[in-house]
Amino acid sequence: MPQVTVVAIEHMLGTSVSLPMEMLHAADSYRHLSRTPHTELAINVAAVTTSAIEMAGGLRILPDTTIDQVARCDLVLVPALWRNPVPILRANEVLIQWLKTLHKKGAVLCVAGTGVCLVAESGLLDNQPATTHWYYFDRFENRYPRVHLQRDHFITEANRIYCAGSVNSVADLMVHIIEMLYDRDIASRVEQQFSREIRKSYDQIYYSFSDARNHPDEAIIRVQQWLQDNHHKVLNSAQMAAQADMSLRTFNRRFRAATGLSAHQYLLRLRIEAAKELLRQTDLGIHAISEACGFNDDAYFARSFKRQERMTPSDFRRSVRSKLFSL
Repeated sequence: MPQVTVVAIEHMLGTSVSLPMEMLHAADSYRHLSRTPHTELAINVAAVTTSAIEMAGGLRILPDTTIDQVARCDLVLVPALWRNPVPILRANEVLIQWLKTLHKKGAVLCVAGTGVCLVAESGLLDNQPATTHWYYFDRFENRYPRVHLQRDHFITEANRIYCAGSVNSVADLMVHIIEMLYDRDIASRVEQQFSREIRKSYDQIYYSFSDARNHPDEAIIRVQQWLQDNHHKVLNSAQMAAQADMSLRTFNRRFRAATGLSAHQYLLRLRIEAAKELLRQTDLGIHAISEACGFNDDAYFARSFKRQERMTPSDFRRSVRSKLFSL
């Protein structure tokens, strides 16, 4: 299991790291319950010194170690900062260089809110997409003109650096990270425990160079857009290959190479995500939703939905509505 380091900085927003830590521990608990062989998750809190760190709300956290003792790790969680980040940048040059060194050694960086400035200051985000808290968009763009600020996206990813614009976005991002570290099943379980009903899915809000929709195969991107627009229709592989102007064999090979999924798997995910939105936002019956999302068989829709979300469509709707509308 990957080694995780949580960065502690004076005046940070504690929830921007405590929430990811809780979600990771939940994921590890689910893995333990599955009784599959695994190494337990290791999370360390690191700071420039081992003195207690006072967070923005007045709470204190005691680091486990200092950053100079962390020579290598797999995942680094960088917190959001409270208010103007510039004074904190000036006081943390050692930390900034440490982040740069760890990234060079292969670490994935997950950065929240204005904590993105710490990574931008290192130069790691030059000519890369990034986002930050909306209140600091203009100042961020002026200070880091080489960074491609994505004002319309709450989450960005490029070159092993994930940026989340807010604490709420951190939760969405962690579901994605947990799927990477564990699997889809565990990520779905964690998502169910951490207020899935009030958030859009990760796929809807992020920008990524390595996303299934951001790759260099233009023909496959055209097919993906076509699937997005037509997922509610009855479709087959031959129609998809025709959209790409390829033989079926070539299309299947290139689609998987570009997205990491088969065309059928990709289409199924589109349909399930569309169904989730209708279950959240409308009172349509299950049969109507099944048809609206391109499923020609209610039983197949129910099986597919449960396989991906670990609950039936009806249970999903009840869990969402009970939390959204209860007093």
